[in-house]
Amino acid sequence: MAEDHNETISDESPRNLETAMDATIQWGRLIACLPQLDSVDLIHPSLRLGRCDKCDIVIHKSKFLPDQINYISKDHFLITKDPDDMHITYITDLSKNGTFVNGDLIGRDRTIILQNNDSIAIGEKLQVYVFKSMTYLVDENYLPPSLRKIYEPSRLLGIGACGEVRLAYEKLSCEKYAIKKIIKGKNTPSQIENINHPSRIQVELDILQRLSHPLIVNMREIVETENEVFVVLEYVDGGELSKKISCGNTLTESNTKFLFYQVVLAVQYLHSEGITHRDLKPGNVLLTTSDSQNIIKLTDFGLSKLSDGYDMMRTVCGTWYYIAPEVLNPKILEYDNQVDVWSLGVMLFYMLSKELPFQAVDRSTLGRLIVTGTYSMLGPPWFEVSAAAKDLVKKDAVG
Repeated sequence: MAEDHNETISDESPRNLETAMDATIQWGRLIACLPQLDSVDLIHPSLRLGRCDKCDIVIHKSKFLPDQINYISKDHFLITKDPDDMHITYITDLSKNGTFVNGDLIGRDRTIILQNNDSIAIGEKLQVYVFKSMTYLVDENYLPPSLRKIYEPSRLLGIGACGEVRLAYEKLSCEKYAIKKIIKGKNTPSQIENINHPSRIQVELDILQRLSHPLIVNMREIVETENEVFVVLEYVDGGELSKKISCGNTLTESNTKFLFYQVVLAVQYLHSEGITHRDLKPGNVLLTTSDSQNIIKLTDFGLSKLSDGYDMMRTVCGTWYYIAPEVLNPKILEYDNQVDVWSLGVMLFYMLSKELPFQAVDRSTLGRLIVTGTYSMLGPPWFEVSAAAKDLVKKDAVG
């Protein structure tokens, strides 16, 4: 095929990036704040500071005043790098007398994220080091100050026409979130059809704030600046449904039934709230785990439409292989939320057969196949699919 079947008209397809780091590479540095301490290159996976001789950084009594040494524990704090995420560093407070980051007490046996340029103090707030990350991905102005205080951004999860999504860790809880950064387009009438036009961004934000359902990605908070919008979302780490479908025979008809039923429930909820998704596809269905009996989370409402139940839609948008015929047919001027039902049928077809119902080397031919409903359920992929499943596909959409 000439095109990726997961590509939207708005060109928002995510590209996953993978990175790796050799364990011997320096991943950080502790800059000493006191003359009796040396700066330390962080190469090993962890570093421990305290009065105990077994610590990596030993605090000797001879180098500190008595009222200082009394507040320093044998094991005071531990710095570690995340074994699975090279961009994340933790600090654990091991002491009775306190470890402070930027003047705030961590608390004994608690672990938080250590960010680039954080200051570390011990005992009675005796500042000892400033942490420098050697694996920092983005500049310190990537997040606005209000979010930077709370989250540490990490690797890129996806990139599109109007922004990107990054994994982020909440500093105090170390919990994972996905932060979607949307770059605002020009607020002019001529640009109103662009996906990053401020009015369209506002529609997506209104929808996210309205949604509350266990099968839809939860929105935690929104922060808006003059040129950007940051949306903090629930992080779902089981990957996209599209990858599970394409990885071989791991998706049986029984698995498909379980997953598809959940997608239908999520779409049913959207429609009850007056929302048409308009870009339903396996790439916008996230899985919470890699297990066969998985819970899904529907995501990406950048092309969605909020209406009062009577409004009709005109905009041509969506993903070509999943788009409904009434959206492409020039003889049909308006359409309603049933375009989502068609997309569900295409998804079900693909989940059952690992093939798309409509395939062509160019968009004009592809559009003609969709508008005429020309597809086939013949061939080996369909030999073991039940008659009931085939019938559902036909009734659901593509028939």
